[in-house]
Amino acid sequence: MKNQIIKVTESVEFSIATKLSKDLGLFQVDAWVYSTVFPQYCNAIKVEGGYTQEINDLEFTFSINNKECISNGFKELYEKLYGKDSYRPFYHELREEFENACLKLSTYKTIETDKN
Repeated sequence: MKNQIIKVTESVEFSIATKLSKDLGLFQVDAWVYSTVFPQYCNAIKVEGGYTQEINDLEFTFSINNKECISNGFKELYEKLYGKDSYRPFYHELREEFENACLKLSTYKTIETDKN
């Protein structure tokens, strides 16, 4: 009798790249938000039509007058306009805003379930 390979389980997931944009007046921001979507489970039972979406990465592109800026050049300009060390808090706030928008605008929603 030969040892057979048996399938134990499989994980279904897929990657999504979402492009979002925001006009901040003086400059514009485009972001690619990269995420992974998984089927949603509650008490080990798949929730029909429900998903869990995890954001893996985010890449910003800044533009002035619709001309793309070099990342370090934009950071330097931002800090000249708004003060030394002002870019980091701006970046983190913007990142959080874009991540939240991505989840809100996503086709793949988490369905509220009673976990009891």
